[in-house]
Amino acid sequence: MIQKRLKIKKGISVILPFYNSQDTLLEAAKSLLNQEKDKNLPLEVLLIDNNSNDESAKIALALETIYPDIFRYILCTDQGVSKARNLGLQLATKEYVMFLDADDSFSLDTIQSVYNFFKKNENTVDLVFFRRYFMYIDQKGGKTYKNHPRNNLFPKTGVYDEEEWGNKLYYMTLNIAIKNNKQQMFDADIPYGEDMVFISNILGENSTIGYVENAHYNYRFSDYSTINKYQSPVYNSELLLSNMEKQFAPYLHRGEEIPKYIQSLAFNEIAWRYSSVANKLFPYHLNEKQFSIWKEKFRKLLRLIDDDIILNYPTLDSFHRYSILELKEEPIKVALFDRLDFRKYGEQILEEKDFETVISDFKIVDNKLYIYSFLKMKLGDKVNCRPFVSINGVERELDIWESISSRYKKRDKSNYFPAYKLEVNLNDLSIGESLDIYFYYKVGKHVFNIQKYYNVKNRLLDMNDKSLKFEDSTETVSENTVNSISLRWLKNFHLLITRVEDNEAREIFDSRTELMPDYLQLIRDNWISSNQTNNVWLYIDNFNTVDNAFYQYVHDIEKDDGVERYYVYKKDFLNLGMYISKHSINIDRMKFVLYGSDEHKKLMLRTEYVLGSYNEYFATIVPFTKKELLNLSDILNFKYIYLQHGVLHAKAPQTYDVERTYIDKIVISTDYEKEVFTDELHYNRSDLLQVGMSRFDLHSKSVNKLPRILFAPSWRSKFVGDLNTFDENGDRQINVNEFLHSQYFNSLAKIIQSDELDKFLSKHGLELDIKLHPIFSGTLDILGKLADGREHINILKEQTIDSEQYLIFVTDFSSYVFDAVANKMPIIYYELDKEEFLAGNHTYRELYLGFEFGDVVNNVSAFVKTLKDFARRKFIVAPQYLEKMNLFYNYPDYPREELYKSLKLMEKESDE
Repeated sequence: MIQKRLKIKKGISVILPFYNSQDTLLEAAKSLLNQEKDKNLPLEVLLIDNNSNDESAKIALALETIYPDIFRYILCTDQGVSKARNLGLQLATKEYVMFLDADDSFSLDTIQSVYNFFKKNENTVDLVFFRRYFMYIDQKGGKTYKNHPRNNLFPKTGVYDEEEWGNKLYYMTLNIAIKNNKQQMFDADIPYGEDMVFISNILGENSTIGYVENAHYNYRFSDYSTINKYQSPVYNSELLLSNMEKQFAPYLHRGEEIPKYIQSLAFNEIAWRYSSVANKLFPYHLNEKQFSIWKEKFRKLLRLIDDDIILNYPTLDSFHRYSILELKEEPIKVALFDRLDFRKYGEQILEEKDFETVISDFKIVDNKLYIYSFLKMKLGDKVNCRPFVSINGVERELDIWESISSRYKKRDKSNYFPAYKLEVNLNDLSIGESLDIYFYYKVGKHVFNIQKYYNVKNRLLDMNDKSLKFEDSTETVSENTVNSISLRWLKNFHLLITRVEDNEAREIFDSRTELMPDYLQLIRDNWISSNQTNNVWLYIDNFNTVDNAFYQYVHDIEKDDGVERYYVYKKDFLNLGMYISKHSINIDRMKFVLYGSDEHKKLMLRTEYVLGSYNEYFATIVPFTKKELLNLSDILNFKYIYLQHGVLHAKAPQTYDVERTYIDKIVISTDYEKEVFTDELHYNRSDLLQVGMSRFDLHSKSVNKLPRILFAPSWRSKFVGDLNTFDENGDRQINVNEFLHSQYFNSLAKIIQSDELDKFLSKHGLELDIKLHPIFSGTLDILGKLADGREHINILKEQTIDSEQYLIFVTDFSSYVFDAVANKMPIIYYELDKEEFLAGNHTYRELYLGFEFGDVVNNVSAFVKTLKDFARRKFIVAPQYLEKMNLFYNYPDYPREELYKSLKLMEKESDE
């Protein structure tokens, strides 16, 4: 406690709290030592030690010894960064105070620039802020600075009145300088977001702020920090509401209106969380009653934020603005004119006249034209907008469903976009005959023509990623000829389809080829010289896996039916070779081709079927870019047969919905899947081949059980990079810090290091094998070190194993569980991270099927208890679960042969 007020002197005090920051503290200090400033500008740096137990205290003391005029070492025994900053605020002796975290830095002219500006304008502003940059550190220590998108909100150095400038103060965190008046302190009870409450309190008295453009705060964006943790609703949901209440409380207590710039500060935390692809706002991990209470508190606070703050928020997507507005649950009415007029309390909030329509797929398969579209409209759930098509003047209303794109830029629903499709059979179209196709909408009896189109997946016309505006013209925008079918998209949004003579089609082909790059001309010439026969089947699995495609390939390669068959491998041929050797597979008739090679591309020209076990089309299946695929649309004629790599049980429509995939046929194994793919994901029944996964042929064999337990947890999208990001070992890149701080890792670590579990395994002569998902290969070394010294717990490095040899199958919610169901194995579901999973740390957080086939546990003791129960039953499946297993599957005895027959039948029907 400070007993007397310290005398305020000229200069700037920088408060720099640290806790176990030995790796970054010196670098932060150097950014202050190296400041380019006048010699007569005093700088005071308060190094506040928050009870560090590493070498960082020694570094701070050394800095104080060498530079006593600048650095002061201070021990703060009360834990918490806010308490450390508050102690610094009490002890600061200079006119102005700035803040710097121990892993961040200032640009070289920050101190002088901020001081000069503040000194010049101190009678006008109480707070000055400056630009913020993300500072990325690579493995060699190199730095890359990325401009924060909000840096552009304020155009230049100057004084701004927030109410006049648009209430953009959400830009700020601690990239600020304040007057040293000893009046404002951080709320030490807030573990995250304390800066926003602190800034709100300062601005409560003065809406005028200062901005200094050439001063930079460099925020390190490489290490795991408090910010990472509190991005999850598991940890932030109550805190978010509490912080908003604290920001609003002073005005509500006084019966005053909340200033708009304070509303804007509070709303920023909602805005960036809502607009995140993964859920960072809603606490879906809570039970129904708890979630209802949270939602009501949230709604009341949201209603304290004016509509114009939400609807004019510059960094928030315009569609998300209206989505958040609807969360207020206040009445919105619609009036019909030559447009749609949306009003709230008599004030217009939206006018709709474009009726922007997105083509989500446009293709020809088996001489049928398919067009999938959706109406991309704000507040779409407030109006019943019905799609119609006119074909040669004959009107037809089209069935609608909720488009997967209603999850607009998110994994969860944000808007309502009605989707629909048109199927046109082209077989009966005679030479010279044409179809004139045109789409429009009706609301009641009002007709609304489409004024804007956008294409995201047009496989036939070169219009992808283009926004087309209506013009009253019959001029052609794009055209193509496929299988003697001419397609022309006009500026008035009519689609003209005409069957042309074969010689005319060839002339069009040649003229189109001449306009393409040399390498595409060569591909097209190869197609001509190949006699245009489709007699190739390609089989392909994912990276580092042997799955249904290879199993089917082993079966089909024995067929003498005139089809050339190739298995496409990636960088994983060694893994494939090991599997072939282990299982003594005869490769005499096999042909292998490298994914993406010239040979692979040439084969695609003659390919009839691509059989793949994964759905990442352009990463694992097709060796062409989207642009190349479009340029080859008139010669490529393959169908993608999706074999799956497990029974679909997770609700991931953004991955599997018909609007998003390139799938032509899907192999399924259950009646349940049939309902999911048709009712939930909008495929036709004819798109489904219910023949069972190819690897299920193995389940007819009797195998000897080994005294081993298999634990195969699923992956988490939060910890892995994209499909094209790999580490030095060729594995998918892992965000190690996120992984190590997750419930997922902590639960796995407790299992691996459990003495109770190890004792049980030893007593019963059992081994526990942990098999990670192939995507998680990059974590093998981390978990392997935890298993060092454990005699009965193993981290498997081999990705392809014989699961049916195990006594018990354990998982969290991996689709691999359905192999155990097929094998009638005892199953245990171990929830590693239930809260974080439900809150949204994966690409999905819900299951179509949950835990129907075994007991559920969420800790080691419960796990061991369940294992003991299995041991007493001699590892036999409990009757209630066995009955469900016996009823679950519905597929023929020999899936591989049945799939082969189905494909040959499709081939025959296509020829006819």
